[in-house]
Amino acid sequence: KQNISLKFSPADFDVELITNFNIGKTFNEAYQNSEKAQIENISVARYRVLSFEDLITSKVKSARAKDLLDVQELRRIKYKDQKSGEDPS
Repeated sequence: KQNISLKFSPADFDVELITNFNIGKTFNEAYQNSEKAQIENISVARYRVLSFEDLITSKVKSARAKDLLDVQELRRIKYKDQKSGEDPS
C-alpha cells in the first residue's frame, strides 16, 4: 500500500496525518490504544495520537534512517521526562 502523508503546520503546531503504518494492529486496536490530546485548554482542538509504544514500533518497522534516529530521540526525551517526574504526553 502506498502511504499518503499530509503535514499541516499552522503557528507552532505540527500535524502529520499518515494513512499507512505498520504496528501489527488493526486501526481499531491502534485507536483503542491511542492517546487523547488537546491544544492547551481549547476544547474544540482535541485529537488522538498513536500511543508512544505504537509510534516507536511503527518507526522501527519502517527501518528508515530518519525514523530510527527519531526513535533514539523519542526514547531519550521519554527517559528524561520520567527521571524528572514530568508527563511527556
